[in-house]
Amino acid sequence: MPSRRDLLKTATAFPLLTMAGCLGVLDSGELPAYAESTPRDGADDEDGVFFVHIDTEWLRGFDGEEELPYSDQLPDAVDIDVDPSTPAVDFDPLVAYPTTGLALGAFGIGTGLLPYGFGDVVLDGLDEDVVPNETDESSTQQEETTVDGTVRIDSMLLVDGVGVFRGEFDARAVVAAAGGFEPTGEQNGFDVYEGSDDGFFTTEDLAFAVRDGVLVTLLDQDADLEVVLETIAGDIERLSDTDDGGWALTEAGHGHVTLGVWGAEPQQATETEYDSESVDTGDVFENADGFVSSLTLGPDEGVGTISAVFPPDEVPQQAAFENQVGTSASTREINIDGTRVSISGIWRVPTEESSE
Repeated sequence: MPSRRDLLKTATAFPLLTMAGCLGVLDSGELPAYAESTPRDGADDEDGVFFVHIDTEWLRGFDGEEELPYSDQLPDAVDIDVDPSTPAVDFDPLVAYPTTGLALGAFGIGTGLLPYGFGDVVLDGLDEDVVPNETDESSTQQEETTVDGTVRIDSMLLVDGVGVFRGEFDARAVVAAAGGFEPTGEQNGFDVYEGSDDGFFTTEDLAFAVRDGVLVTLLDQDADLEVVLETIAGDIERLSDTDDGGWALTEAGHGHVTLGVWGAEPQQATETEYDSESVDTGDVFENADGFVSSLTLGPDEGVGTISAVFPPDEVPQQAAFENQVGTSASTREINIDGTRVSISGIWRVPTEESSE
């Protein structure tokens, strides 16, 4: 079983049924903090926005040994190592969407950080044992300055190929670890650095921006770092600024893993390069304008939520949701209000009465 760092370096630690030591995440009735970094129209040239958020405070509880007591009750998680010759499996969207998000987020973050030099610093920041204090010998002022090298990462957001890492760290520790980058100025309180090395491991076309406690990194050269920086500053409309987007994020955006797709086809957004046919979620959500889905794996119960918005006259009938979503949950709630659909399912160890 891989370690926390391995989980973020590869995307093969599935299914999710062996994660333990989790703390529950409850819907506070407020927007999640990462909403301020999520632009309404995305950060690349593709339609809409696609994002994955991982609560790394929860990830720190992952030990890879103890099983969740209700793991047998959960539906199949997504296994991206499925043999291409294996027929598609119809997964429960309440688990399949967030699990796919974790796979795509782990792969995108793990591979995207490789050229920067500070990848190990960021990944080490996921552990209990943080990076020790170091001395920065590459100060732009040509003098040694003491840098607090303690790095703790508590939140990771992948939005259209841009990574946003939040936690507790000295920005200079990240800069000192970077290789092949030069400062290009300041934007919205961030120091911006662009790649300048055209060698074998080129950093050209890459960039990152950092301030104490926040790192924004270009993980895909087709994405736009500046869009996310302007979103954080409030200069670009956020998904949460829209009535439907704000509602969906508030209802279903609080979880250990959250996947959001808005203005793009859900099936296209959740396909993997390994085998797009191995993840088949139905799809009762295929005509949705957008949705947010999250999964919380607590010590005593697992909670899956989806909030979706459909075009008028294209909302599936209640029976369709009842047949495809949360069918194995211990308790389930389905609410349809006009074009808005909200579904939650809870999995727990059955009592003797309920198992009879």
